Amino acid sequence: MFLEFILALLPIIWLFIAFLVLKLPGHIGCASALVISIIESIIFKSINFGDTLKGLTVSESLTASVEGLIGAIWPIGFIIIAAMFTYNLCVETKAMELIKNMLTSVTNDKRVLVLILAWGFGGFMEGVAGFGTAVAIPAAMMVALGFNPLFSAVACLIANATPPTFGSIGIPTTTAAGLAGMDALQISGPAMNMLVIPSLLSPFLIIALMGSTEKSKNAFKDMVGFTLIAGVSYVVPALLVAHFVGAETVDLIGNTFSLIVMVLLAAKRKPTEDPDFIMTMSADEKEHLKSIPFGNLAAWSPYVIMLILLIGTSKLVAPINAWVNSYKLVFSVYSGEGAAELSLVILNSAVMLLLAGIIGGFIQKASVGTMCKVMGQTLKGMWKAIATIIFIIAMAKVMGYSGMTSAIAVLLAELTGSFYPALAPLVGILGTFVTGSTTSAGVLFAQMQVQVAGLLGADPVQLVAANMAGGAIGKLISPQSIAIAVAAIGTIEGVKSTDSLIMSKSVKYCVLYGAIVCAFSYVAAVML
Repeated sequence: MFLEFILALLPIIWLFIAFLVLKLPGHIGCASALVISIIESIIFKSINFGDTLKGLTVSESLTASVEGLIGAIWPIGFIIIAAMFTYNLCVETKAMELIKNMLTSVTNDKRVLVLILAWGFGGFMEGVAGFGTAVAIPAAMMVALGFNPLFSAVACLIANATPPTFGSIGIPTTTAAGLAGMDALQISGPAMNMLVIPSLLSPFLIIALMGSTEKSKNAFKDMVGFTLIAGVSYVVPALLVAHFVGAETVDLIGNTFSLIVMVLLAAKRKPTEDPDFIMTMSADEKEHLKSIPFGNLAAWSPYVIMLILLIGTSKLVAPINAWVNSYKLVFSVYSGEGAAELSLVILNSAVMLLLAGIIGGFIQKASVGTMCKVMGQTLKGMWKAIATIIFIIAMAKVMGYSGMTSAIAVLLAELTGSFYPALAPLVGILGTFVTGSTTSAGVLFAQMQVQVAGLLGADPVQLVAANMAGGAIGKLISPQSIAIAVAAIGTIEGVKSTDSLIMSKSVKYCVLYGAIVCAFSYVAAVML
């Protein structure tokens, strides 16, 4: 049993070695992990290893990989390209300079700005769009505003460590609930309960990280109240919505409320005088703004249009959402038993992001030639990130079809017995680590959590909720999320692997949040 567990975990173990020990670039580490998973799956098939680790033929492993490639490109890769194209175009047209001026007119305190962008705006983007936009867009904006690139990436990953359970209008939780035969409202409340402490901690950890980055001991001077309100203003409405409304609008309402509260409070705060945290524009920079041939509204137009299109085509506007989702390609790629149908929605959120960028570009007086140039630069700068995403999702497909993913979860339950509820969130963390998606973590393990609950006599609702809470935390160290962060900030000069550096900085937060959620899961499932 233990041997099966270790063999099933081998690709994941290799990823940690590749990133944290060997410091390999993301695309190389994930490509080699894919090769390991394919070789293992073929060996399991050829020697008839067992019922759980059933393995794959060569043809099955290759078609499973192709299925992962397609899913990685559409919509995930396309979403990230569209988001980064929009950002890069705003830099090219100088709109980002106007955005910087507007933000610094609200507050000159970098600590306040990072909470508004990473925690508030990033959480809002997770609630509306998901698929990495919560890291890609705010991290890129922070770098443009002058924040340290590594700090920008890690801060956005920390901020995005709890919202993904209810991201994309609640898709991860509603999907898991459907597979588990439950109502999403049953899961959303317990899942949010487990995420309360991490959600309250996130703003404080971001500010502490900023203090460490700036080598300042005054990071929390005059900031404790604001930081606490940043967390509470999300947690309170999110809890109420999760328990009494449902999963769909937890992030949308919670992060919108938090963002509004932070902006209003920031406008009333006295400007900071701490040189470590002042962000201002020089007289020359302000003079340069006069040469930009459009105003503040045009500068923000791509993001305003983006939000209008994303919300207008979401489940919040059911008729339009149904119409948009009716245009799709449905087909199968995997050649073995249990092949999943790929459903590629043509007018998905990636298209909306790209459309918003193009329309905003025209409003900002960008020519078609300029847009084509920016798109070319975006694709050139992102190919390694996209390759990383392709390899990791292809690996997830191979592990899933070969039985490796299920074996990890099932054997973990058998090895731990009655203590399993304390480790249920780890299954979700592993699911997201492998696939990069909280939704996929639910798809992979929601039904299994129900089966384990039946064997142990535990509450299946609590175990599924724990799976989804853990799934969000897995975003902190998922190679896919880190690849998106690298695409947003660029590679860091003098560093062997930016991916490895980000993971080494993020893993301690994942361990902390994972321990908190695991403890809460055990108390909720066993003691209460």
